[in-house]
Amino acid sequence: MTTEQFTTRQKLLAEGFGSATLVFVIVSAGLLADGMLQATPSIGVLFIGLATAGWLFVIVQILAPISGAHVNPAVTIALVVTGDVDAETARQYIPAQFLGGVLGVGLAGLTFVSTIGWEVFAISAVERPASTWLAEFVGTIVLVSAVISLLRQESDWIGLAVGFTVGMGIIATSSTAFLNPQVAFARIFTSGIAGIQPFDAVMFMFASTLGGVAAGLLWRYLWPRPTPIDRLKPKPGDDSLLEEPTVES
Repeated sequence: MTTEQFTTRQKLLAEGFGSATLVFVIVSAGLLADGMLQATPSIGVLFIGLATAGWLFVIVQILAPISGAHVNPAVTIALVVTGDVDAETARQYIPAQFLGGVLGVGLAGLTFVSTIGWEVFAISAVERPASTWLAEFVGTIVLVSAVISLLRQESDWIGLAVGFTVGMGIIATSSTAFLNPQVAFARIFTSGIAGIQPFDAVMFMFASTLGGVAAGLLWRYLWPRPTPIDRLKPKPGDDSLLEEPTVES
């Protein structure tokens, strides 16, 4: 998958759009379940998990050809560690992702102003205990590992894998699987069940960033660049047949 034909502005807009709509869906699902339907917390978490899984699949599929559909600073940082993304791209992507996330939480609040009288922005008081920080670290390693491995395979299943990883993580981990620094930051600004208080958000951001670095180092060792697939690609102007790879025992 290549994104060279797109300009930097197009890529940054794609990252901002994807980040904004991701947070919009997460926060909106929580407000719908809690504020409008008066659902129990467990049903609210299920709402958020299903909505996030489905939307992540969509945004990865539609934005991957343009920007790679990172929408997650932990993914971007991990790809810098593995050598798949250069540092300059990361410096541009990450602010776009954070700005998009804040825009997304504001849009979610706006859509519920007239229905349940919700605030557009409000500082969250939802606590996330210290034990959940470890879940964020481990979960981010799993998410980023899925992304890097499938990139190495040039798989068409990345969107599905990312959606399943985060969606199932939301309903299966103690932290409800933020796994994304920009999402953790944006969710400070909602008082719905999807929110997180500022101190815990900072710890989530640190844990997921560290998880991204750890995953990048892991896959830099497990499956370094250039990959076997890269080595088999013919160079421009090379019309010779490729030899079949051999496996040494």
